[in-house]
Amino acid sequence: MSEIRLRPAEPHEADAITALARRSKAHWGYSQEFLDRVRDILVVHPEQIHDDRVVVADRDGALLGFYRIDGKPPSGELADLFLDPASIGTGLGRRLWEHALAAAKAQGFESLDLEADPNAEPFYLHMGAERTGEIEVYPGRSLPVMTVSL
Repeated sequence: MSEIRLRPAEPHEADAITALARRSKAHWGYSQEFLDRVRDILVVHPEQIHDDRVVVADRDGALLGFYRIDGKPPSGELADLFLDPASIGTGLGRRLWEHALAAAKAQGFESLDLEADPNAEPFYLHMGAERTGEIEVYPGRSLPVMTVSL
């Protein structure tokens, strides 16, 4: 098996990236009703893949994870960071996180905000993000809002 490579995503990979995000979300045991509700939110469109802002983890053509940075410097958003369920706990999340922070800093960002899945909040705290608030995404569902300084 070859090494995992981090590389800029290509627009034609948008559907595969979207499918990965949905598989990752489903990993946490959410109900089908919930997954149907967030289906249209868990989408990466081809036009969002530009300026090296979407990076995938690729092994022999299989996508194992990705992140997406949004916004304009100095303050941006880590809009997505998802792993294929089989890659959770392998260190790939840390690798993508560190790559995202370095890439954002190189692009002139001073900080990144993110809205974390509650299941991922411990990971982000461990990686150095700080919880700065909470946002209600719909009645009965709130997400931690977090910030990391670069």
